[in-house]
Amino acid sequence: MSSRKKQDTVERLTYYVVQTYRAAGRNGISADEPMPATDRDHANRLFERYKPIRAGVVAFYRTGRPDTGDWDDAIILARHGRLPADVDGLRDDCDADFERPDLGERDFKVA
Repeated sequence: MSSRKKQDTVERLTYYVVQTYRAAGRNGISADEPMPATDRDHANRLFERYKPIRAGVVAFYRTGRPDTGDWDDAIILARHGRLPADVDGLRDDCDADFERPDLGERDFKVA
């Protein structure tokens, strides 16, 4: 019998983050430390808390495999204010479901 403990591995993990930005210099911004959130609701509450007091705020999530370091692109839950240009290229959560490859034209109904 081995004395090593059996380690549980997580195949795919989703983590949530809220990133805030302060005004810096002339029309610039400076990133604060990213804030981890426990879930989507927590990320949205943090976003709403910092939205009125920061130059910019973005809440997002990423899903991937921590054991291999293979992560999907970040998906934006909410964004507000001045943000770095690289945030503009990220998908919004409301767009994510429409890009699923397993959905076809027959899956959508028009009222």
